[in-house]
Amino acid sequence: MDRLRQELGRMFCRRCDYCQPCTQEIPISLAMDYPSLVKRLPPEIIFSGFVADAMEKATNCTKCGDCEERCPYNLPIQEMLEDYVNWYRREKTKYQGQTYSNKRIPSYSSNNGIHPG
Repeated sequence: MDRLRQELGRMFCRRCDYCQPCTQEIPISLAMDYPSLVKRLPPEIIFSGFVADAMEKATNCTKCGDCEERCPYNLPIQEMLEDYVNWYRREKTKYQGQTYSNKRIPSYSSNNGIHPG
């Protein structure tokens, strides 16, 4: 537990969802959990499906500040989301640029019906 406290510090989302609802329909607590999700899930899940959907929606943040006014932990949600979105974009670009046997790694999405084995 001490290791987690040291790693997370005070600047982490407790997923209480008091910040919701978002006018842009951003699933704030899910997007705020990006650092944890990156450590626990494979890239195929991070860059497709529910995590990708949340991070793509987070790009629509208008910085209205409603979420920060409601956060009981006074987190700088707008700033954190922006950092996490930028991190997500950098990692997604790296992931999409990786090659395997001189072929691009397939992109899995819920729209094309392909699921990782």
